This record gives sequence, structure tokens and C-alpha cells, in this order.
Amino acid sequence: MTREDPRPGRPRDPQTDQAILRAALKLLTDRGYAGMSVEGVASEAGVGKTTIYRRYASKEELVAAAVGALRDDLGPLPDTGDTRSDIVEMILQMRQAVRRGPGFGMIGALLVEETRNPELFELMRERLLRPRRDEAMMVLRRGVDRGEIRADVDLEIAVQAMVGAVFMRHMFGVPESRRRIEQTVDMVWSGLAVAPEADRPPMHDR
Repeated sequence: MTREDPRPGRPRDPQTDQAILRAALKLLTDRGYAGMSVEGVASEAGVGKTTIYRRYASKEELVAAAVGALRDDLGPLPDTGDTRSDIVEMILQMRQAVRRGPGFGMIGALLVEETRNPELFELMRERLLRPRRDEAMMVLRRGVDRGEIRADVDLEIAVQAMVGAVFMRHMFGVPESRRRIEQTVDMVWSGLAVAPEADRPPMHDR
């Protein structure tokens, strides 16, 4: 266990911060919210309990920070110059982040808390799910601005359809691959994309 630094003004060590957040996510996934404790996180991270309490006032605050930190693992939004390719890369990015980290196990642990502790689940929506949804919609809005996506499309439904398919395949144990993601995107893309000029009806028929 590391020695505690008594000087409160000393800058925080980023490595210690990361170790605490990783430990919190691991125990949340392994034991659930009710089964984890600040003491357990401190032991897992190799720090003193007071090191954690200097950063987070409660277990709930610690979990909220750990969940929010998952967004950093996703990296910047792709911008290849082609919106369809951006969507594929964005979903691959999400999939890789889920596979590297606690992923679906962590989400499952928080889903269990939705009834018992709805405020905690709302924190996950606020810190992780809504920001990523908004970022995904930014990618699609960029496609609208480029003239690749129809302006009348409900972008939120489009995001739900594509990302939701990845979650459903995981639930049913269907192996994920780039090809499957591209097939999913192409199915939704057919309803999003602006029709080529040759396929558009004459003005008098519209």
C-alpha cells in the first residue's frame, strides 16, 4: 500500500487517478454497486482510503467519475471526409472500447441498480450514454451539412438503430465483426442517404 502524502496542496498523480478509476470499474463489474466499497477500491488500486476520499466524497461520486472516464477511452470522433465511413469507424471505436474495458459487464451492473438506485443509473446516462449519443448525432449532422444525409431524417432514431444492433448481437451471442457493422450501417444508410440526382423524380412529380 502506498504511503499517504500529508501535503494537501501537492498536485494529484495522474497514474494514481487512473489506478483508482480502473479499480472502481473492475469492482463495480465483478461485485456490483452494492458489493463494492471504497475500502475495496483502495485495496485494488494499491492506495490508502484517504487518497480516494480526497478526490471523491462518496462511493456514488467515485462510480460516476469512473463511468465518465470511459468516454476518454473512445478517443476523438472519426472524420474521414465520408459520413458513412465515419459512422462505421465510430461504431468500431465503441466496440473496441467495450472489449478493452469492463464494457457490457459494467453496464449490466448498473442496470441492476436502475430500480434500487435510479439516481446512479441516471448518472451513467448523464456521464456516458447521452454525451456519446450526442457525439454520434454530430457525425450524422455533419453528413447533413455535406449533403450526404437527408435533412428530414430523425438522427436520434438512426443512432439508436445502428448502435442498438451492436448491443442486441452481444445479448444473443452473435460474433461481432467489421463486416457485420458495415452491413448494419448500410441497411440504415439506405434510409438516410440523399438519393443520387439520377434517382430523384422530376420536379413536377414531387
